Amino acid sequence: MIKPALLALAISLPLTAVAGDTTLARGSHYDFLTRMPTGLGPGISIDHLQSRDDNSAGTAKASGIGLMFGLPIPTLLRVDVGAKAMYLQSAGHASAAMVGGRLTVDLPASSEAFVQGFYAPASAASGSIKSVSDSMIGVRWSPLKLVCIEAGYRVFEVKREDHSRDRSLADGAYAGVSVAF
Repeated sequence: MIKPALLALAISLPLTAVAGDTTLARGSHYDFLTRMPTGLGPGISIDHLQSRDDNSAGTAKASGIGLMFGLPIPTLLRVDVGAKAMYLQSAGHASAAMVGGRLTVDLPASSEAFVQGFYAPASAASGSIKSVSDSMIGVRWSPLKLVCIEAGYRVFEVKREDHSRDRSLADGAYAGVSVAF
């Protein structure tokens, strides 16, 4: 029993050691913390999003963990594809298995632009969810080697069979700070 556990631990350790960037950001009606791996090969992604809308439905949240895989592409371009399992608290509790990716383009002056998208259809979600989508586009500028300033636009929507329970956890511009390690 100990040997399989140690083998599983030894196999998973490189996943946690992969370089990544962690972003803490605030939008007009939402906050989020995201960790995305950078570089080639596998890496773990973490995502937490919380809406700050003060409506009768309460605060909506989404949290998840995933596995991304960096593909070998030319020098100024990075492509990551993968999946993440999300727990949703938005007009009820649910979960969704989302697939998607991220495209990053290196720009001059220590900056980069990126676009990211994840999607889960009804067949990959629980309960009355018809679809879950998470899209983000932004730019990063790195004044220091490991610190970036990030600005962009994020949309995170949960659509349900009963349209009166549809929620948009994020829909608007954001600004934040990113730390790479």
